[in-house]
Amino acid sequence: MTRYTYFAQPIENIATKRVILYELLLREWDEERSAWRIPSNFELAPSVVVQLLDEAVSQLDNHHVSVNLTRAQFNDVHMMEQLSEFVRTKLAPRQLTVELVDSPDLEVLQTMSAGYRSAGILLAIDDVGSDNQFQEIEDLLPYVNTIKFALQNMRKYGERPSEESIAALKFWFDQAEKQQMLFTFEGIENSEDVELAHRFHITRGQGYYFSRPHEPRDFHE
Repeated sequence: MTRYTYFAQPIENIATKRVILYELLLREWDEERSAWRIPSNFELAPSVVVQLLDEAVSQLDNHHVSVNLTRAQFNDVHMMEQLSEFVRTKLAPRQLTVELVDSPDLEVLQTMSAGYRSAGILLAIDDVGSDNQFQEIEDLLPYVNTIKFALQNMRKYGERPSEESIAALKFWFDQAEKQQMLFTFEGIENSEDVELAHRFHITRGQGYYFSRPHEPRDFHE
């Protein structure tokens, strides 16, 4: 039987280094290597997602977390119902964010967002500017709370950001400000990236500069 767990990576206030929330990242146990690895299959059933979420949250002092759902998982009413019940019984409103890697159809998002929001669950679109282009998701933005810009998708590790990627970062941050949305700058690797965030007055950051993903218990204070 395949074993799964969530690792955690903090999203921090860039100025204060205070943890705002933890993104929970799915990992699968590799028997041959005796180590956790990125899974080959993300399509876990709602009951499994909730069980893993419960285990991770119980090990974290900060219970503001986000989980990634595939398009099929987000389309699943049972997933929404079970995550909503989890928030009602184990968390407080606005402590859970659902991140969408693959943008859903507009009609699906309109329907599902109503259910998630009624449970106090926030919605985020991940990888804007790289996997999710503005023309594809412009109509979706009024139905989500957060957009995440992943600089790591636009450069190799250790490279300086190109002028094009810097312009894209500013464009998406301006879109978030215009829509009164939260904005997370992902892929912050060094002090130069931090200065770039300060330059545009971006406050929420995530990346190896702050922390690599670790097992949740490693963050317990």
